Amino acid sequence: MYADPQTITINAVAKAMNRINQDAYGSEYFLRSSLDEFRLKIRHSNYVDKSSKKTIDRHNIEFVQTVYATSTVAQIVRKTYLVLENERIDGSTEPLNFELGFVAWFTSPNITKLLNYES
Repeated sequence: MYADPQTITINAVAKAMNRINQDAYGSEYFLRSSLDEFRLKIRHSNYVDKSSKKTIDRHNIEFVQTVYATSTVAQIVRKTYLVLENERIDGSTEPLNFELGFVAWFTSPNITKLLNYES
């Protein structure tokens, strides 16, 4: 189980989100300030792939920031998420290494290119 609270640092400011929900296969963390709110959702599920008939484990993390509207600026919502799917028979080491390699690719220059529609 993840620790409570979960903290994500944005622009050198730690956002400590408290767990507000825990169910069988997921959790939700939340932080509200006077200017905005943050939600972090961690979810797990599985399904059987129709073509291969193999069980696929699916892990999803979603992070959302809602910046509240003011009298001069409309509300802004920012969202990012990551999904890891692996065949159940794959174990844990190989999917871990695969995901770490992918996440390491998300450097500031690569994210900037992404935001500028480069491909």
